[in-house]
Amino acid sequence: MDRLSTLALAAGLLLTTVGALTPPPMPQNPPGGQPPPAPVGQPVMSPAPYGEPGSTATSSPNPQMLAQAKSWFAQLQAGKIDRSQLAPGMGSSLTDQQVTNVSAQIKSLGTPVTFEQQQTMSQNGVNYAVYLLTFGDGKKLDFIFAVDGQGKVAGLRLQPAP
Repeated sequence: MDRLSTLALAAGLLLTTVGALTPPPMPQNPPGGQPPPAPVGQPVMSPAPYGEPGSTATSSPNPQMLAQAKSWFAQLQAGKIDRSQLAPGMGSSLTDQQVTNVSAQIKSLGTPVTFEQQQTMSQNGVNYAVYLLTFGDGKKLDFIFAVDGQGKVAGLRLQPAP
């Protein structure tokens, strides 16, 4: 099994979300963006399709959310997360062992050369973003990151980019 497949399996353990969120699947071809990443295991989050009541989509990067996503990716690589930044329910569903396992898989990739927003949307007070991370060796990951209305981390997912 290659390294990115192993990463996908390890990242599958990192699939966490706010328990009350059960939105429908992501759209297959979002306007102005690339198709969303194929799910690995159970989806962390599945934002509502464009145009569904209660959901909105944006293409402009949110600098605060981007900075928070970058910080969280660095924390995951280091294997040390700030649990005070987690939304209710996230802390208990994201175990220290999961963080350790994911860190072991992504630490060697180094700092991303690029951290590009591919898609964002909002539903039920939770903001979602998909970032394409490209590393010095050419490897790419999709990092799906979600925050609630209080700015707390409500969902995380890493998977190989198509």
